[in-house]
Amino acid sequence: MSQYWIFDFDGTLIDSEPAIKECYVKITKGLAPSRTHVAENIQIGPTLNDTSIEILGKKFIHLLSEFKESFVKEYDDKIILETLIYPNTDIVLKKLYERGDKIAIATNKRSAPTKKLIEYFGWSKFFEWIACSDEFPHYKNKSEIVMELLKNHKSFIESFYVGDTYNDGVTANNNNLKFIRATYGYGRKEDWSNVSIYNDISKIEEILEL
Repeated sequence: MSQYWIFDFDGTLIDSEPAIKECYVKITKGLAPSRTHVAENIQIGPTLNDTSIEILGKKFIHLLSEFKESFVKEYDDKIILETLIYPNTDIVLKKLYERGDKIAIATNKRSAPTKKLIEYFGWSKFFEWIACSDEFPHYKNKSEIVMELLKNHKSFIESFYVGDTYNDGVTANNNNLKFIRATYGYGRKEDWSNVSIYNDISKIEEILEL
């Protein structure tokens, strides 16, 4: 019997932090150098808009549009292909696909870089659907996006949801999905006390044993 999986992307399937942080730091040094320390310590996972607001702070918020435009140009055109995948991710996705499981992605990452990376890694055939935050501008957060997606993909309503941040856990809990926490990802320092966790994995291949 097939199992259903919804994966987060950054910090779960790909180790995008070094490339993304490099880009944030570079743009911050150019536009708001006094906020560089914030960019250097920012958590990867929230949307570009939310992260940019946090980096700039109130003093530099008037630079928000310019900051985001600069990030998109630098990241999408130059830095993105420096992104790494976690060890054995290729193998895990292939095994899930070959055994007949159904796989999808729900991510705060923008559509253009997400799909560029998926094509670059040769993963396109593995996923039933890919949902990126900028494709759903009328929804406030990932939880609402997933709720809407489950209306159109009813076979996924009993999915495992695999993610690495508190926000992923909330998304899974709000949609009655079994949350698998990827402890190797970016949410290690977050407070998880209000999240119901079905299982923890310390490396991605452990999901094959669930």
